[in-house]
This record gives sequence, C-alpha cells and structure tokens, in this order.
Amino acid sequence: MGSETPRSDSGIRARECALSDILSPGSQLKMPPYQRSYSWEENEVRELLDDLLNATENGRYHFIGAIVLVRMEDNTYQVVDGQQRLTTLTMILAMMRDLETDPVRKAEIHALIGDSDRSMLGEGAAWRLTLNDVDNPFFREAIQAEGATLRRDLIASDESNHEVMQKNLAFLHEELEELGEATRRTLFETIRDRVVLVRVGVPDWDGGYEVFRVLNTRGKAPNSHDIVKTEILQHANFDQAEASRYAREWLEHEAKLGGGGLDDLLNIIRQLYGRNTKGKTANVFAKVVLSKVDSRTFVDDELPRYVEAYRIVLKGDPDFGPLTEAIRAPLNHLRLLDHRLWQVPAVAYLYKHPDDGEQALKFFQMLERLAYAMMLHFTTASARQKRYQKLTQLIQGDKPLFDRSSPLRFAKDEQKKVRERMTGRFATFGQRRAMALRTNAALENGEMITLEDDATVEHVLPRSVPEESYWHATWPRTQVQRELCETLGNFVIVPQRINHQADRLDFREKKRIFFESGARVFALTEDLRHRNTWTPEDVRARTEQLVDILMDEWFSALDD
Repeated sequence: MGSETPRSDSGIRARECALSDILSPGSQLKMPPYQRSYSWEENEVRELLDDLLNATENGRYHFIGAIVLVRMEDNTYQVVDGQQRLTTLTMILAMMRDLETDPVRKAEIHALIGDSDRSMLGEGAAWRLTLNDVDNPFFREAIQAEGATLRRDLIASDESNHEVMQKNLAFLHEELEELGEATRRTLFETIRDRVVLVRVGVPDWDGGYEVFRVLNTRGKAPNSHDIVKTEILQHANFDQAEASRYAREWLEHEAKLGGGGLDDLLNIIRQLYGRNTKGKTANVFAKVVLSKVDSRTFVDDELPRYVEAYRIVLKGDPDFGPLTEAIRAPLNHLRLLDHRLWQVPAVAYLYKHPDDGEQALKFFQMLERLAYAMMLHFTTASARQKRYQKLTQLIQGDKPLFDRSSPLRFAKDEQKKVRERMTGRFATFGQRRAMALRTNAALENGEMITLEDDATVEHVLPRSVPEESYWHATWPRTQVQRELCETLGNFVIVPQRINHQADRLDFREKKRIFFESGARVFALTEDLRHRNTWTPEDVRARTEQLVDILMDEWFSALDD
C-alpha cells in the first residue's frame, strides 16, 4: 500500500455515556440560536415512553442515539442535535417527580432536572436544560418547576408551540399515573442508570452550526423554514451574537405564524421572487431569493413586513383604522376557500400597501370575487395560477389594478359562466362550506362567519334519504334528489350539535330543531322559518334567488 496522507484532527469526539452523565449537577445544556422549537407530537412521545417501559420490564439498557454538544467559553453546552429527546425526557422526569409522594425520591428525580439550591448562581445555572427564548419561559414554569406539571394553570399561546407541550403533558400524566407508584420508581431507575447515548463533542460554535446543517438536511426532513434559516445564517456570515439575535427574531416570526405558516410564507416569498414554482422551497430559496437580495437586508427589512402581511392573511385580522371591519369581511371570506393561490397576491399587496385603507377595501373585495370565481369557473390549477400570477405582477410593478383589462375584472361571458356554475351542484365539503357561509353574509341581517365560528352546512333535504322517510312523498324521484341536494338552495347553516340532531329528519322536525332549540339562527337558516313546504320547486326557486343576491353583490355593486 502507498503512504497515507496524514489527516488533520477534526476536533470531533464521540463516547458512550449515560443520560445521567449529561444531566448531572452543574450541567447546563442550552439550545443554539439556529435550533427549531419543540415539536414532538403524542405519537413520538408514546414511542419513547414505550421503549423506556420495555427496557424497564426486561431490565435492559435503552440507547437513545447521539447527542451532539458544543462546549462554549462559559462552560455551558449548546445542543446541536438532541433537543426533542432531551426535552421529552425532561417532561417524563418532571411528571414522575410531581407524582412521587416520597420527598427523598422526589429530590432524586429533580436532580436530573435542576438544582433547587443553586438559584444564587443565576437562573440558568439552576437548570440542566434551557430551550430557546420563545419556549423556555413556558418550559420553566409549566414543566421544570417543582409541582408545575400537575398544576397546568398556564394557558398556552395560540401563536406558539406551547400547546404541543401541554398536550404531551396531559398524555404523560394519564399514562404515568396509570402505571402505579412501584412501576414509576423502577422506570426512573431505568432512565437514570440504563438510558445510554453517544455524546458527540464538537470543538467550536462554527463546527456545531455545520454539524446542525448536515444533520438537518439528511434523514428525517425538518421544516423548510429551519433549513432556510441555516442558509441565511450561512450566507450572511453573522458572528455568534448577531446569529443569536436574528435567531430570536426568527423564533418570534415562527411564534406569530406557526412552523407550517412560516414554511408557507417562505414558499410565497419564493414565488414573488421567481415565477418558477418547481422544486422544494428549502432547496431553491437561496438560489431564487438570496441571490437577489442581501441576507441582512432580507431578515432586517423584508421578512418582518412579509410576516405581518401573512399574519393578516392567516388570521383575517387587518388594521386599517376605521375601515378595518369592512376589510376584515372579504379577507375572512377568502379564508373559507379550499384553495390558497389567492394568498400570493394578497401578501404582495399588503407588503406593498400596508396603510391605504380605501384602496385595500376595494382590492380585497375584488380579490374575493376573483378567488370565488376561480373556484367556480376555473377548474384547473394552472388556469387559476396564470390569472393570479398576472395580478401579482401588476402589484409588484405598481401598475393600475382596477382598470378594464385587470385580472380582477370579468367579461360578460365570464360572469354568465360564474352564474351558471352557482346554480349547479357543489360536490365537495370545501365548496359547500365556502358558498353557504359567503351567501349568509350577503343576506339581509346576514353576517360574516369565520373559520373559527361554530357554523356547519346542513342539507335540508338529507344527502341520504332513508327508505321509510316521509321525504319520498314530496321527492319521489331519486334522480331529482341527487340533482338538487347539493345545490345552494338546499343549504342552511347551523351549529355542530344541531347538525347532528337534524341529520335525516323530515322537514317539520328539522324546523322545530332549528328554531325551538335555543341555538343560534343564521340568516341563511332564518329564511326557512315561515316556509311550510320543501319541494324540488322550492329548492330550485331558492337557488335562483340566492344566486341573484350573490351576483348583485359581486358584480353589479363592485363594478358600478
């Protein structure tokens, strides 16, 4: 064999150790700025707990994989890989600690979570594990603090991953309490003495970042925004202090939108920078976006504005002063739709024009009309996408949005096709819900209904009529039943419990439940109060009437 070229020392070291070794007194494990938030769901927590219980039952060791750590100058360690496992193990330990009745055993368990007598050294020094700036306050108060897991008196924010922790705590409480005290004590001994791992030491912060990038672009894919975040950090060459600050800001963005929402926003931004939508966002974001805008400019100036624009789109919660309520209506009607292509021009508009309420009202009223027409008339995704792309280009180019040639306008033949489609059947749940709730808002004394409201679509003529039902007397032909059951004229809106009660009852019984149960009566349902019959002729006439109301609101009023 030829002579081998000496290899330089990478500085990376790996050795087997027990979990209790890295959770020993004085250990401080912290999440680095590029780490994502805690995200394990119940099935992943269940799998880990089952593995631990199997090891306990069989008296065996349990291997939890590699934990990658970077030793920092202040003698703390950053967790490059292992956050989800360490956080979940801490949750299991905290729940067992709070269920334990013996003070000595309780203290033994808590010793793997923190040091009650080290508070004089600073808050961080008292705890084995510290999460990111968004998750950590909740983690401290709801999990690590003694007795916290049984109180559960903290309300998880809707704009964070804390609800995931709360759900996992509830699951662990139920599972661990059922085990009984003796089994829990044996389980703790397994976690303390027989849970083993490979501790991988990385010599410096830059090396830790590189290991994180490699680990998070192989195997189980993380969220797109996690990978994009690492790309931005890499492109910008931030020092540690800068990266920490930007990572905290990134976590705040994630808290506003949720992990999936931030992924969706980055995909929208990628579309705004380049028309080609092929390829995964995480794979092409740097090429499409970061090649055209400096990373610092993007995270300092552009991303916060995009986040706010998308928050408005997601929540249907704009702020345009005295016009806020008027603009909220079309925004929430858009949120009812089962396609989301409209979000791209909506975000582009809010990014470019965050303050002009009068123009925003006109834009979102016309965008709502366009989006519903896309659902009704443009049946292919490519046809919808072309029209939305044309509108987006006008917005980005500061071109006129409301002239005769605008994609927001409709020719007479298009209007005719939209009307024809509205008189037909709505076969999907999404279409039925969107059309019924939008129609409700257009009626006299009607109101906007949001996705969050308790409002369901009820078919007056049931979708499946029982053989012995009285409905067959007025609807003898099955073909006519199928033809008209899914049309707009056969829909009413009721709360969920009323929907279940009404189900396949006859017309008189349904009316009694709709109007005598004390439940909320929506405008689309109020129309039935004084009706005594529900025949095919009634449904056809009601369909035409409701379609006329929508056509007048969408076309006659908007185009005047």
